Amino acid sequence: MRKSYIFLSLIIVFSIFSGCGDAKSRTLATVDGKAITVGDFEKRLAKLPPYYRALAGQRKKDFLNDMIAEQLLYKEALKRGLKTEPEVRDLLKEAQRKILVAKLIEVEGGKKTGVDEAEVKAFYEARKDDFMTPLKLRASHIQVDTEAEAKEISRKLKEGADFGQLAREYSKDPSKERGGDIGYFAKGQLMPEIEDACFKLEVGQVSDIVKTQFGYHIVKLTDKKEPQAVELSEVKGTIEKELKDAAQRESFDGLVKNLKSKARVKINEKLLEDEVK
Repeated sequence: MRKSYIFLSLIIVFSIFSGCGDAKSRTLATVDGKAITVGDFEKRLAKLPPYYRALAGQRKKDFLNDMIAEQLLYKEALKRGLKTEPEVRDLLKEAQRKILVAKLIEVEGGKKTGVDEAEVKAFYEARKDDFMTPLKLRASHIQVDTEAEAKEISRKLKEGADFGQLAREYSKDPSKERGGDIGYFAKGQLMPEIEDACFKLEVGQVSDIVKTQFGYHIVKLTDKKEPQAVELSEVKGTIEKELKDAAQRESFDGLVKNLKSKARVKINEKLLEDEVK
Protein backbone atom coordinates (compact mmCIF):
# COMPACT_ATOMS: atom_id res chain seq x y z
CA MET A 1 0.00 0.00 0.00
CA ARG A 2 2.84 2.39 0.85
CA LYS A 3 4.44 1.85 -2.58
CA SER A 4 1.09 2.61 -4.18
CA TYR A 5 0.92 5.99 -2.43
CA ILE A 6 4.48 6.77 -3.58
CA PHE A 7 3.41 6.15 -7.18
CA LEU A 8 0.28 8.23 -6.69
CA SER A 9 2.29 11.16 -5.31
CA LEU A 10 4.66 11.04 -8.26
CA ILE A 11 1.79 10.95 -10.71
CA ILE A 12 0.19 14.02 -9.14
CA VAL A 13 3.46 16.00 -9.14
CA PHE A 14 4.56 15.19 -12.68
CA SER A 15 1.11 15.38 -14.25
CA ILE A 16 1.13 19.15 -13.67
CA PHE A 17 3.75 19.47 -16.38
CA SER A 18 2.17 17.07 -18.90
CA GLY A 19 1.67 18.49 -22.37
CA CYS A 20 -1.56 18.25 -24.32
CA GLY A 21 -0.26 16.30 -27.39
CA ASP A 22 -2.19 13.75 -29.43
CA ALA A 23 -3.11 10.75 -27.28
CA LYS A 24 -3.58 7.21 -28.50
CA SER A 25 -7.28 6.63 -28.31
CA ARG A 26 -7.48 3.01 -27.21
CA THR A 27 -9.13 2.73 -23.79
CA LEU A 28 -7.21 1.03 -20.99
CA ALA A 29 -9.83 1.64 -18.30
CA THR A 30 -12.91 3.70 -17.56
CA VAL A 31 -13.81 5.42 -14.30
CA ASP A 32 -17.47 6.32 -14.04
CA GLY A 33 -17.57 6.48 -17.83
CA LYS A 34 -14.42 8.62 -18.17
CA ALA A 35 -11.75 6.86 -20.25
CA ILE A 36 -8.07 6.42 -19.42
CA THR A 37 -6.44 5.83 -22.79
CA VAL A 38 -3.12 4.33 -23.83
CA GLY A 39 -2.03 7.89 -24.62
CA ASP A 40 -2.94 9.08 -21.12
CA PHE A 41 -0.97 6.22 -19.61
CA GLU A 42 2.12 6.79 -21.79
CA LYS A 43 2.13 10.55 -21.18
CA ARG A 44 2.10 10.05 -17.42
CA LEU A 45 4.79 7.40 -17.69
CA ALA A 46 7.00 9.62 -19.85
CA LYS A 47 6.98 12.39 -17.23
CA LEU A 48 8.49 10.22 -14.52
CA PRO A 49 12.25 10.21 -13.82
CA PRO A 50 14.07 7.34 -15.59
CA TYR A 51 14.32 5.07 -12.53
CA TYR A 52 10.61 5.34 -11.64
CA ARG A 53 9.64 5.12 -15.30
CA ALA A 54 11.43 1.77 -15.59
CA LEU A 55 9.86 0.59 -12.35
CA ALA A 56 6.38 1.65 -13.42
CA GLY A 57 6.93 0.00 -16.80
CA GLN A 58 7.52 -3.28 -15.01
CA ARG A 59 4.41 -2.81 -12.84
CA LYS A 60 1.95 -1.44 -15.38
CA LYS A 61 -1.15 -2.69 -13.56
CA ASP A 62 -0.08 -0.94 -10.34
CA PHE A 63 0.63 2.25 -12.25
CA LEU A 64 -2.77 2.13 -13.96
CA ASN A 65 -4.48 1.48 -10.62
CA ASP A 66 -2.74 4.55 -9.21
CA MET A 67 -4.12 6.62 -12.11
CA ILE A 68 -7.59 5.26 -11.38
CA ALA A 69 -7.19 6.04 -7.68
CA GLU A 70 -6.11 9.60 -8.47
CA GLN A 71 -9.17 10.12 -10.67
CA LEU A 72 -11.50 8.79 -7.97
CA LEU A 73 -9.86 10.87 -5.25
CA TYR A 74 -10.01 14.02 -7.40
CA LYS A 75 -13.69 13.44 -8.09
CA GLU A 76 -14.37 12.88 -4.39
CA ALA A 77 -12.46 16.06 -3.46
CA LEU A 78 -14.61 18.06 -5.89
CA LYS A 79 -17.75 16.41 -4.54
CA ARG A 80 -16.83 17.50 -1.00
CA GLY A 81 -16.28 21.06 -2.14
CA LEU A 82 -12.63 21.11 -1.15
CA LYS A 83 -11.75 23.19 -4.20
CA THR A 84 -13.58 26.18 -2.71
CA GLU A 85 -11.83 26.10 0.68
CA PRO A 86 -9.66 29.21 1.24
CA GLU A 87 -6.52 27.19 1.92
CA VAL A 88 -6.96 25.16 -1.27
CA ARG A 89 -7.68 28.28 -3.35
CA ASP A 90 -4.50 29.88 -2.01
CA LEU A 91 -2.46 26.79 -2.83
CA LEU A 92 -3.90 26.59 -6.34
CA LYS A 93 -3.13 30.27 -6.96
CA GLU A 94 0.42 29.81 -5.67
CA ALA A 95 0.92 26.72 -7.84
CA GLN A 96 -0.43 28.54 -10.89
CA ARG A 97 1.86 31.51 -10.21
CA LYS A 98 4.94 29.28 -9.91
CA ILE A 99 4.08 27.33 -13.07
CA LEU A 100 3.53 30.48 -15.11
CA VAL A 101 6.74 32.10 -13.84
CA ALA A 102 8.69 28.91 -14.59
CA LYS A 103 7.23 28.82 -18.10
CA LEU A 104 8.12 32.48 -18.70
CA ILE A 105 11.71 31.83 -17.58
CA GLU A 106 11.84 28.82 -19.89
CA VAL A 107 10.56 30.89 -22.84
CA GLU A 108 13.02 33.72 -22.17
CA GLY A 109 15.92 31.31 -21.70
CA GLY A 110 14.99 29.44 -24.86
CA LYS A 111 15.69 32.52 -26.97
CA LYS A 112 19.41 31.75 -26.62
CA THR A 113 19.64 28.15 -27.83
CA GLY A 114 22.89 28.09 -29.79
CA VAL A 115 26.46 29.04 -28.98
CA ASP A 116 28.78 30.42 -31.63
CA GLU A 117 32.07 28.58 -32.24
CA ALA A 118 33.93 31.88 -31.97
CA GLU A 119 32.39 32.48 -28.53
CA VAL A 120 33.55 29.06 -27.34
CA LYS A 121 37.10 29.62 -28.60
CA ALA A 122 37.29 33.13 -27.12
CA PHE A 123 36.08 31.84 -23.76
CA TYR A 124 38.66 29.04 -23.83
CA GLU A 125 41.54 31.36 -24.72
CA ALA A 126 40.58 33.92 -22.09
CA ARG A 127 40.41 31.31 -19.31
CA LYS A 128 43.01 28.83 -20.48
CA ASP A 129 44.55 28.63 -17.02
CA ASP A 130 41.27 27.23 -15.71
CA PHE A 131 41.49 24.32 -18.13
CA MET A 132 44.63 22.66 -16.81
CA THR A 133 45.18 19.14 -15.55
CA PRO A 134 46.38 19.14 -11.92
CA LEU A 135 49.91 18.27 -10.90
CA LYS A 136 50.01 14.49 -10.43
CA LEU A 137 52.54 12.42 -8.55
CA ARG A 138 53.16 8.70 -8.59
CA ALA A 139 54.59 6.94 -5.58
CA SER A 140 55.24 3.61 -3.94
CA HIS A 141 55.18 2.93 -0.22
CA ILE A 142 55.97 0.30 2.35
CA GLN A 143 53.65 0.09 5.35
CA VAL A 144 54.59 -1.72 8.57
CA ASP A 145 53.20 -1.89 12.09
CA THR A 146 56.14 -0.68 14.18
CA GLU A 147 58.73 2.05 14.03
CA ALA A 148 61.45 -0.54 14.59
CA GLU A 149 60.40 -2.39 11.41
CA ALA A 150 60.35 0.87 9.48
CA LYS A 151 63.86 1.76 10.69
CA GLU A 152 65.17 -1.64 9.61
CA ILE A 153 63.67 -1.26 6.13
CA SER A 154 65.05 2.28 5.88
CA ARG A 155 68.50 0.95 6.71
CA LYS A 156 68.27 -1.70 4.00
CA LEU A 157 67.21 0.91 1.44
CA LYS A 158 70.18 3.07 2.28
CA GLU A 159 72.39 0.02 1.73
CA GLY A 160 70.99 -0.34 -1.79
CA ALA A 161 68.13 -2.83 -1.39
CA ASP A 162 65.39 -2.76 -4.04
CA PHE A 163 62.32 -0.79 -2.88
CA GLY A 164 59.81 -2.95 -4.76
CA GLN A 165 61.29 -6.17 -3.41
CA LEU A 166 61.18 -4.88 0.19
CA ALA A 167 57.56 -3.80 -0.32
CA ARG A 168 56.60 -7.29 -1.51
CA GLU A 169 58.40 -8.85 1.43
CA TYR A 170 57.41 -6.57 4.33
CA SER A 171 54.54 -4.21 3.49
CA LYS A 172 51.13 -4.74 5.14
CA ASP A 173 49.32 -2.78 2.44
CA PRO A 174 47.62 -4.54 -0.54
CA SER A 175 49.86 -2.48 -2.84
CA LYS A 176 52.69 -4.85 -1.86
CA GLU A 177 51.61 -7.05 -4.80
CA ARG A 178 52.62 -4.18 -7.11
CA GLY A 179 55.89 -3.50 -5.33
CA GLY A 180 54.18 -0.81 -3.23
CA ASP A 181 52.96 1.19 -6.23
CA ILE A 182 49.92 3.35 -5.37
CA GLY A 183 49.62 4.92 -8.84
CA TYR A 184 49.10 8.55 -9.79
CA PHE A 185 47.29 10.96 -7.50
CA ALA A 186 46.55 14.68 -7.21
CA LYS A 187 46.53 16.84 -4.11
CA GLY A 188 43.81 15.81 -1.70
CA GLN A 189 43.48 12.16 -2.77
CA LEU A 190 45.76 10.49 -0.22
CA MET A 191 46.28 10.69 3.54
CA PRO A 192 47.74 14.13 4.34
CA GLU A 193 50.87 12.68 5.95
CA ILE A 194 51.69 10.62 2.85
CA GLU A 195 50.93 13.51 0.50
CA ASP A 196 53.08 15.94 2.47
CA ALA A 197 56.00 13.53 2.27
CA CYS A 198 55.52 12.99 -1.48
CA PHE A 199 55.32 16.67 -2.38
CA LYS A 200 58.67 17.27 -0.64
CA LEU A 201 60.46 14.62 -2.72
CA GLU A 202 62.09 14.67 -6.12
CA VAL A 203 61.51 11.75 -8.48
CA GLY A 204 63.58 8.79 -7.28
CA GLN A 205 63.94 10.04 -3.71
CA VAL A 206 62.82 8.09 -0.63
CA SER A 207 61.18 9.74 2.37
CA ASP A 208 61.99 9.49 6.05
CA ILE A 209 59.66 7.37 8.17
CA VAL A 210 56.07 8.68 8.03
CA LYS A 211 53.59 7.84 10.80
CA THR A 212 49.84 7.59 10.10
CA GLN A 213 46.86 6.02 11.84
CA PHE A 214 47.58 2.83 9.88
CA GLY A 215 51.19 2.42 10.94
CA TYR A 216 54.61 3.50 9.71
CA HIS A 217 55.40 4.19 6.07
CA ILE A 218 58.39 4.73 3.82
CA VAL A 219 57.51 6.48 0.57
CA LYS A 220 59.32 6.69 -2.76
CA LEU A 221 58.36 9.21 -5.43
CA THR A 222 58.49 7.42 -8.78
CA ASP A 223 57.07 9.95 -11.27
CA LYS A 224 55.65 13.44 -11.62
CA LYS A 225 53.24 14.80 -14.25
CA GLU A 226 53.29 18.57 -14.54
CA PRO A 227 50.01 20.45 -15.18
CA GLN A 228 49.05 20.51 -18.86
CA ALA A 229 46.49 22.46 -20.85
CA VAL A 230 43.35 20.52 -21.67
CA GLU A 231 42.49 20.59 -25.38
CA LEU A 232 39.51 22.71 -26.43
CA SER A 233 37.78 19.64 -27.88
CA GLU A 234 37.72 18.03 -24.41
CA VAL A 235 35.99 20.95 -22.69
CA LYS A 236 33.89 22.31 -25.54
CA GLY A 237 30.65 20.86 -24.18
CA THR A 238 31.30 22.31 -20.72
CA ILE A 239 32.05 25.75 -22.17
CA GLU A 240 28.95 25.69 -24.38
CA LYS A 241 26.76 24.90 -21.37
CA GLU A 242 28.37 27.64 -19.28
CA LEU A 243 27.91 30.20 -22.06
CA LYS A 244 24.30 29.18 -22.60
CA ASP A 245 23.56 29.32 -18.86
CA ALA A 246 25.18 32.76 -18.64
CA ALA A 247 23.12 34.00 -21.59
CA GLN A 248 19.94 32.69 -19.98
CA ARG A 249 20.78 34.39 -16.69
CA GLU A 250 21.51 37.63 -18.55
CA SER A 251 18.21 37.35 -20.40
CA PHE A 252 16.33 36.71 -17.14
CA ASP A 253 18.06 39.59 -15.34
CA GLY A 254 17.29 41.88 -18.27
CA LEU A 255 13.64 40.88 -18.23
CA VAL A 256 13.33 41.53 -14.49
CA LYS A 257 15.12 44.88 -14.80
CA ASN A 258 12.85 45.93 -17.67
CA LEU A 259 9.71 44.92 -15.79
CA LYS A 260 10.86 46.79 -12.67
CA SER A 261 11.52 49.92 -14.71
CA LYS A 262 7.90 49.89 -15.89
CA ALA A 263 6.38 49.08 -12.50
CA ARG A 264 5.96 51.16 -9.34
CA VAL A 265 7.89 49.23 -6.71
CA LYS A 266 8.27 50.62 -3.17
CA ILE A 267 9.94 48.83 -0.29
CA ASN A 268 9.47 49.83 3.34
CA GLU A 269 13.04 49.13 4.42
CA LYS A 270 12.44 50.13 8.07
CA LEU A 271 9.42 47.86 8.45
CA LEU A 272 11.30 45.03 6.76
CA GLU A 273 14.21 45.44 9.16
CA ASP A 274 12.17 46.00 12.35
CA GLU A 275 9.18 43.71 11.98
CA VAL A 276 10.00 40.79 9.69
CA LYS A 277 11.68 38.03 11.67
